[in-house]
Amino acid sequence: MSEPVPEDYVEDDVIWPLMVQLQQCLCETLTTRGLMPGDCFCGVLPGDQVIWDYKEGMAWVRLATAYPTTTFPNIDNTLRGSCTAGLGATLEVGVLNCAPGISASGNLPTEFDQFEATRLQLATMRAMHQAITCCGFDLAILGQYQPLGPQGGLVGGFWLVDVGPGN
Repeated sequence: MSEPVPEDYVEDDVIWPLMVQLQQCLCETLTTRGLMPGDCFCGVLPGDQVIWDYKEGMAWVRLATAYPTTTFPNIDNTLRGSCTAGLGATLEVGVLNCAPGISASGNLPTEFDQFEATRLQLATMRAMHQAITCCGFDLAILGQYQPLGPQGGLVGGFWLVDVGPGN
């Protein structure tokens, strides 16, 4: 059972709505393109790393960093203690799919299995790109795509995207 929310609790009204909007765009884009991994988790994740617990695959949006800014996307370190700075954030948008592995009889993945896993990885990379760039963010800066895995039977990658005040 979860703890009751304190009466003075104030939900973040800057980064949280952007994360939810991006997660919805991501899940919709993957579903529309037929790329939603297996019996997949597609949601917002907390913490400083993604745990690969969903063995059928997963898609996520996660806060990587947040920072004060008056001139997005620049971090403004002179605003310590200032209540006038806006918030910028770097979000991680990722997808993991099942990776080809050694069969129960000990056979290595075939060339075709590796080819298809690579094709799927790049298709989901492109779908994530579309979800990020077509999601309606006015102030967003797309970073680089980073491949992940294969590890634990999963392979994929993530994009970093900076979002700022005014979205």
